[in-house]
Amino acid sequence: MNPPLALDPRDRRPLYVQIADGVVAAIERGELPPGARLPAMRSLARQLGCALITVSQAYEMLAVRGRVVSRVGRGTFVAPATASESEGAFARKWEPDLGQVARAERMEGVLDRLARAGAPGAISLGTGHPAPETFPLTDFGRAMARTLTDDPPEAMQYRAHTGDPDLCGALAAGLRSRGCDARRGDIIVTSGAQQAADLIASVLLTQRAVVAAEAPTYPGTLGVFDARGATYVEVQSDAEGVRVDDVERVFAEYRPRLFYIAPIAQNPTGAVLPARRAKAIVALARRYDVVLLEDQTGWNFTYDGPAPAPLAAYDDDGRVVLMESLSKSIFPALRIGYLLVRGGMRDSIESAKVRTDSFTSTLTQRALWRFIESPAFARHIKAARALYRTRRDRFVDLLTDALPWAAITPPQAGTNVWLPLPARISTQAAFDACAREGVLVMPAEPYYPTRSGPPALRLSFGDLDQTAMVTGVARLAKALDRLRASSAAVAAHSSHSSKENVV
Repeated sequence: MNPPLALDPRDRRPLYVQIADGVVAAIERGELPPGARLPAMRSLARQLGCALITVSQAYEMLAVRGRVVSRVGRGTFVAPATASESEGAFARKWEPDLGQVARAERMEGVLDRLARAGAPGAISLGTGHPAPETFPLTDFGRAMARTLTDDPPEAMQYRAHTGDPDLCGALAAGLRSRGCDARRGDIIVTSGAQQAADLIASVLLTQRAVVAAEAPTYPGTLGVFDARGATYVEVQSDAEGVRVDDVERVFAEYRPRLFYIAPIAQNPTGAVLPARRAKAIVALARRYDVVLLEDQTGWNFTYDGPAPAPLAAYDDDGRVVLMESLSKSIFPALRIGYLLVRGGMRDSIESAKVRTDSFTSTLTQRALWRFIESPAFARHIKAARALYRTRRDRFVDLLTDALPWAAITPPQAGTNVWLPLPARISTQAAFDACAREGVLVMPAEPYYPTRSGPPALRLSFGDLDQTAMVTGVARLAKALDRLRASSAAVAAHSSHSSKENVV
């Protein structure tokens, strides 16, 4: 069956994207029913007056998007209809494929290497842990005690699975103060950000769904997508976060289902996305029908000015989902995060939450609500931000003095510094050399969606006191300087040998 297709040279989309989109439109109009055979690639190329490779790329994109299936020797056919196609643009479902579980080991191997490399006296620049001295345990303890004495026993009964109403209201109020149109009913409380990301993935990502992500970006969330069998396309960044021109290129060429972005306190670089870029990215998501998952974890620790508004502040059709973990801003044992979800996705994500764990600890939620509503919360955030700003400045100064060859960009937010390595030094070699000197670092590979990128290290300063910081940087510099000297010697020897062979 030949779908009605035409190529428009004035269209900014690549030709193969035009073809793929035309086929999808024909499927959704019912002109290509499930099981219908698509034209042979050579035949369609002749019909459209384009190259065979263009049609091949279009069919491959359709396969990645789950719209067609190819059968060797028989051709390409419209994929069978699924429940997801009849439930609207924001209601994709996922069926588990246990064969993909092994793909989720993005961080496990690195953490194992860090554990094995540890030794008595080793200093870790790789954990990314917050500073224990910032944990508001006394004030939170008071909030917990009030919860146990003031709330009736019925409050500790099985409760609303989307979150305690009072806490949801407080979280929504905090988002409204940042420019978001957020209501209590838009909040879903989760057991940390990992569960929040997994709920989104379970609803939106079918097998081999295309996910766009910053490069580098937070590997914990990528690990969730790995387990769902995601296919990645990377979006390039600069010192101000993701580049809008590359976002448009990726959206136009690959039509990802989801774009994962951390606009503030980007982990691992600490970049902060300017408002002009945020607005442009939301507009592009609307144009290309992409769901945005923005991670606002760590936004409280923006150092050189007020934190920009979330991307959700520019969203008017419910395609931006905001998630935040409170582990770094309060303390990790809290294990509470939340989602801001509006529009058609809300019901599906709420159902996914119920399937996962019914509800997040009501006791902890009630205590958290009391803490957030008390003056102690604002004092805590202010004090923690001041401590981390001081540590950031000191850490960057130490690195700059100890590694004069390095291009170090002070993080605008968060507690990490991204250290690019010289091209001749591999990340693995740097990790091993640092471990031998008694300093542990986080290698770059897990932070790239495709696990391949230029050599670099993520260095964290959040839980380092002055002594550990000075000693850790000194050990780091010693290890990397030895590597650079060794690499230079090898390069010089290779150059000398080449000249002798020429002679």
